[in-house]
Amino acid sequence: MAKKPNLLQNEEQIVLSYELLQLMDWLMQYEAEGLKKLISKAFKRGLSRNFNRTVDSQNLSALSSDTVANFISLLELLLVETGAEQASQSSLNRDLLPELDHIDLSSCHYSVIQSSAEIAFSKKEKNPSENTQELLYKELLKRWKPHKKQPEN
Repeated sequence: MAKKPNLLQNEEQIVLSYELLQLMDWLMQYEAEGLKKLISKAFKRGLSRNFNRTVDSQNLSALSSDTVANFISLLELLLVETGAEQASQSSLNRDLLPELDHIDLSSCHYSVIQSSAEIAFSKKEKNPSENTQELLYKELLKRWKPHKKQPEN
């Protein structure tokens, strides 16, 4: 018999983390339409052909428990990876936020600041030794288009 993933324990009971349960609940509440689009995409790529195969009941039982376990394991892995990526991005945001506080929003449109900050984030990720303030200000200067009606400082 093949070794089962760690979340299958004690006579085929599946053990789920609290975080995974929260993700599943959130997806049902807020991303039902997105899930529907994902399923539709699967149909377009040939999922319905798999429905026409015949499988005996013994193989179906083994296949179903393995498939559920593998799917939940994948969800758990993706949740952990995404959480780590978000934590990393959050630390970059904290580094740049003090610099954003020094920008006069009346002289620069918010979309310019946002796009400049995003590019500065990506450059900071690629080269962490770069000066955050310098990166942000360079990007702002590239994108800022002053208007004649704006008062000069």
